[in-house]
Amino acid sequence: MRLLNLLFYINIVAVIYAQSHWNLDLKAHWHDTSLVATSMYSNIYNEIWGFQSNSHDYAVIGSTMGTHIIDVTNTDSIFQRAFIPGADQGTQIIHRDYHDYGGYLYMVCQEGSSTLQILNIAHLPDSLSLVYDTDSVFSQAHNIFIDTASSKMYACYVTVANPTPMFMGGAVYDLLDPLSPQLLYAHNQDVHDAFARDDTVFFNSAYKGLEVYDFKNDTMPVFLGSLTGYDFQGYNHSGWLTEDGKYYVMADENHGYPMKVLDVQDLMNINVLAHINSEEDPNSIPHNQIVMGDFLYTAYYYDGLYVHDISDPNVPKLVAYYDTYIGPNDLSYKGAWGVYPFLGKEKILVSDMQTGLYVLGLDAQASTYDFKNKKSDWNIYPSPSSGYISLDLKESNIEVSKVQIVDLSGIRYLEKDIDLALEEGLNIKSFNAPTLLFCLLLDCDGKAIDKKAFINL
Repeated sequence: MRLLNLLFYINIVAVIYAQSHWNLDLKAHWHDTSLVATSMYSNIYNEIWGFQSNSHDYAVIGSTMGTHIIDVTNTDSIFQRAFIPGADQGTQIIHRDYHDYGGYLYMVCQEGSSTLQILNIAHLPDSLSLVYDTDSVFSQAHNIFIDTASSKMYACYVTVANPTPMFMGGAVYDLLDPLSPQLLYAHNQDVHDAFARDDTVFFNSAYKGLEVYDFKNDTMPVFLGSLTGYDFQGYNHSGWLTEDGKYYVMADENHGYPMKVLDVQDLMNINVLAHINSEEDPNSIPHNQIVMGDFLYTAYYYDGLYVHDISDPNVPKLVAYYDTYIGPNDLSYKGAWGVYPFLGKEKILVSDMQTGLYVLGLDAQASTYDFKNKKSDWNIYPSPSSGYISLDLKESNIEVSKVQIVDLSGIRYLEKDIDLALEEGLNIKSFNAPTLLFCLLLDCDGKAIDKKAFINL
């Protein structure tokens, strides 16, 4: 029984402390173990979003039960500020989505007897209130995107419940009155997601590829261009436009299909400039991505958060990663769902479908590293151990100088040069060390490259 309890403990703590990472550090983690998982893939969480209100920073993460507002102002002590129950809840809830506009947070769900919910967030941290919760506009939506410049909300895979049940591929709503969305346009095109800026809308149109429209005339949008028949075309899932409007990065949600960096300066002649993948697994799937400045932030199933420098869009450069998922990789859908970087490089928000919210900090020198040679694949054995462990670095090409053994509070029990550690192993029998310990690999500057947990019996 003691060993079973320890194994359970290590599984929970390892989520926080033992992920493979490079140039991204864990600042905070939040996970509610009381939430139910979906009947599909045992997923608990879904979309991530963020916003600022009255000098406070907030993360928004969806779950099977509703929406969780997490105060991340102080990353040393993040906490759930509020929970908004979903109109429908339970094991069938897979997709929620969010966008904020004008002091309000818009919340949608694609499953069950759901509603459009609008939350007044302008008075946080003092108060917040659910000011709209009805299916009169629509009951379900897969994704939403709000063009703040034109006060329009683009909703994808929309289901209207009343007065007559109806499914729409997408719909556009006027938010000039934020609490009274008005339908402007509806269509039956198969659109999974949208990105909109100043009435130019990029539709990630599933198996039809990418389509771009001008929505200045709400009742008669103008077709501007498309991209179909490209290499690695699959289910066109999501995308994001660079700040200068010249390039668009999109992902097809298929195993092993890389993201595409597009030149969209001439929308009638869109070109693929480069392909991007995580370089972690040939079956990796990019799920959601956001561009901020020169960096592309991508949530990959199983692989976690990957950051690329795309200042040269022809030659994207991997500069950081953090694997939020510690289970085995396979061909289903688990791990990181989404990312939100707009609270700053020290508060990058990531949602993992199994383990919740991660707040990560990006090293200020990220763009100077070459990460292709920094991948870590190493093992500790045996674990559980009886006070003596060995390291296997045969599959790792990272440059390690020293190894340390520390506990959860950071107390160091042992430090050894890596050559001696590999030759002699690590013996901690003589130390009064706790059961849960961590093995840290350090580079020549003394910086921890990676860490893994093990049980010391």
